[in-house]
Amino acid sequence: MAKRTRNLLRRLKQWFYTGPTFLGIEPYPYRRKKGYQSPTVLGVLWLYAWSVRHLTTAGLLFVLCTGLALLYAMFSLLMPIHILAFALIGVVAVDVVAGWVLSPRLRTRRDLPERMACGAEHRILYRLENPSILTARDVQVDPLPYPRGLALPQGRAVLPALSPGEHGTASAVIQARRRGRYRLPAMRADSGFPFQLWRWGRNGEGNRTLTVYPAFTPLTGIDMPSGMRYQAGGIALSSKVGQSMEFLGCREFRTGDDLRRLHWRSWARVGVPVVREFREEYLCRTALIVDTARPAPFLWDEILRPLDEPLEAVVSLAAAVADYLADRDFVVDLFAAGPDVYRFRGGRSLGFLENILDILACVKPHYREPFAEFSEEIVQEVAQISSAVFLLLKWDERRRELIEQMTQAGVSVRVYLVIAARGKEPDGLPGSIRVLLARDVLAGKVASL
Repeated sequence: MAKRTRNLLRRLKQWFYTGPTFLGIEPYPYRRKKGYQSPTVLGVLWLYAWSVRHLTTAGLLFVLCTGLALLYAMFSLLMPIHILAFALIGVVAVDVVAGWVLSPRLRTRRDLPERMACGAEHRILYRLENPSILTARDVQVDPLPYPRGLALPQGRAVLPALSPGEHGTASAVIQARRRGRYRLPAMRADSGFPFQLWRWGRNGEGNRTLTVYPAFTPLTGIDMPSGMRYQAGGIALSSKVGQSMEFLGCREFRTGDDLRRLHWRSWARVGVPVVREFREEYLCRTALIVDTARPAPFLWDEILRPLDEPLEAVVSLAAAVADYLADRDFVVDLFAAGPDVYRFRGGRSLGFLENILDILACVKPHYREPFAEFSEEIVQEVAQISSAVFLLLKWDERRRELIEQMTQAGVSVRVYLVIAARGKEPDGLPGSIRVLLARDVLAGKVASL
């Protein structure tokens, strides 16, 4: 019995520390032995979650007025104040009980795309079914608040009524204002009937993950001499789909040769077995290296999270370069230096452009030195690639040494520096580095590199 009680208490504690996940709020880290989780913070999160789940805007104001009236009545001897306070409490209680009895028991589904471009809009489709014997009235679809960075500019979908056994559809427009990977709140269909103070409803189904990749303007060209370079493993590094090894010539058959490479015409001509000989193709690989070095933000920047134009411009430019290279059948090696070092090889059938865009959607600023995260193994791997495109946010000695190391290894290097405004170019910048304004990149004014 004691063991069951301990297990139950442990599960309740874990459930409490997990947080109100139905809102899409990130679960609070639950650790039994290490660290400390503030119950006060979790209590505030739970209070916020339940208030936005059940209270309408009018209901929130009504409850606040009821609380003030009740507080005043506790310190007042005036009978009308007491009557008013209990009357307000009665209205809330009647609305809660009546809403629960008449609450809609709907089956709902939210059809949402898995990814969309930053700044784009997309229509969400809701499918509803009323299997109960009661008519669902004043149904508000998807009422829980969306994460900051996503918005519903035309408001939320509302159905005046849905009869028993009836199927219905509704729609709303979602707008992505910031790139990132978002965890959406649970799909719900709630009703505030009869007084629109308290909502009751049920959760539905549907995708809760949305990736917003950076918006970019397709490039018309990149001034980068790219040539073939031998890679260890050859064409196996990319794909054999639509490709073949280069024919080198014919030679006499040796023990262990593949019988499928026998060249019958040459055998008939010379009278001895002859096989075809191949060699691996040279590949055109390009390294795309994205810098994420940013100055440490102030306290109000962490709270308000203003748009970091240089970082967003670099990420958008990286998406445009990846799109240009992918269209021309390059093998693209993406290296994004940040709090986490992202490494991805795409192109041909190794991966799709969407995979690179998904990575760029999650790139975060690094407030220290991002290239310090590059190991010697990564640097040597980049040095074996045909060409490299550096998208930098600042210029210093570490970046100069890295680029010189690549150049000495025979890598064709192109460097682009993104700055916030004119006049902020660093001193001693080589003439081979092209400087771009962040606003020009975000406005789509950079057509070629």
